[in-house]
Amino acid sequence: MKEQRLEELFRKHLYEGLTDAEETELFQLWLDPLLESRKAQMLNDFYDELPGDKDMPESDADAIFQRIVQKQAAEHRLPAKRGWTVWRRLAVAASVLLVIGLGGYFFLYNKGRQPREIVKSVLPADIGAPGINRAMITLANGQKIYLDSAANGSLTIQGAVKLLKLEDGKIAYKATGAPQEAAGYNTLFNPRGSRVIDMTLADGSHVWLNAGSSVTYPVAFTGNERRVSVEGEAYFEVAHDASKPFMVSKGKTTVRVLGTRFNVNAYDDEADIRITLLQGAVQVTNYQFTAAIKPGEQAIVKAGNIDVKGSVDLEQVMSWKEGYFRMKGTDLASLMRQVARWYDVQVEYENGVPAASFGGLINRDVSLPDMLKALEQYGIYSRIDNGKVIVQ
Repeated sequence: MKEQRLEELFRKHLYEGLTDAEETELFQLWLDPLLESRKAQMLNDFYDELPGDKDMPESDADAIFQRIVQKQAAEHRLPAKRGWTVWRRLAVAASVLLVIGLGGYFFLYNKGRQPREIVKSVLPADIGAPGINRAMITLANGQKIYLDSAANGSLTIQGAVKLLKLEDGKIAYKATGAPQEAAGYNTLFNPRGSRVIDMTLADGSHVWLNAGSSVTYPVAFTGNERRVSVEGEAYFEVAHDASKPFMVSKGKTTVRVLGTRFNVNAYDDEADIRITLLQGAVQVTNYQFTAAIKPGEQAIVKAGNIDVKGSVDLEQVMSWKEGYFRMKGTDLASLMRQVARWYDVQVEYENGVPAASFGGLINRDVSLPDMLKALEQYGIYSRIDNGKVIVQ
């Protein structure tokens, strides 16, 4: 029964994608020493299905297989080599499951691109994940407050609203009296290469900003609506107020809610704007088009049109907020755009974008060299030159 379930989950992981619970189940089965022979057979079978020349140097196969087995099952003894031919087959096939960094795992299924001769590259060891938040708030009077160097406590008072930096690094606006129209607008900017920032607005709504993003908002919400604008990616948990709908805009696209939880991905370098609803109800408007979405659905705004996608993988959408890169059928260009924002690097392709799709879960605390070294195992090579990742 376990062998059948292991093979079922393994195949589904390769060709369809797994739920979070199924991913956990797969790796629990993968660690079972009683299933070693079945795993070996599965990897051999998968190797046979790969197209073209699948040979690789012994040292590289050793490194791949050792890394997988040691990080996934450090408490178990490595299986003995049973002849180089078998070992090499297992190493190549097992490289579809590669663990990198802090308990995450990484999977690449790339039948369209054959590994080239291994080219040893030197990657700088000091390009790590963002260690601090480097967000900045621009006040209504133009003053800038750099949050990484600001002390905890009251940062400023604008009208009847106090701006606070809390002990956990979060930002909060707290009304000290009746709202005043003259308080104006503030902008919270979270640059590339910065950790996620969490802010509470004056009405009690929460906003989380991803790297390379900004949100502009009134210091105090007056009038008959609460309107903010966003660039990049933000997650909102809106405080309910039936008398004042909450409006989020990006260009000609507007999201209208009363009280709900939703994510907006509106980076300028993405082909579309995606609004994903987790709870409540929202209405999305773009030019003359309007669409209402329900929890678990996503509105995709592109070229003036709005398409609604159902049964969205919410864990994948929200993985940035939870500290992960979560991929299911993610193409290389999309992955590298996320990498560029998180590590604050530029990405260029010398010979076009390689055709590859990815699945898996990677902790965002993994270093950039580890990320790029993982890609090398699958024939996707790159070098770093003055803060620029060049994919060869």
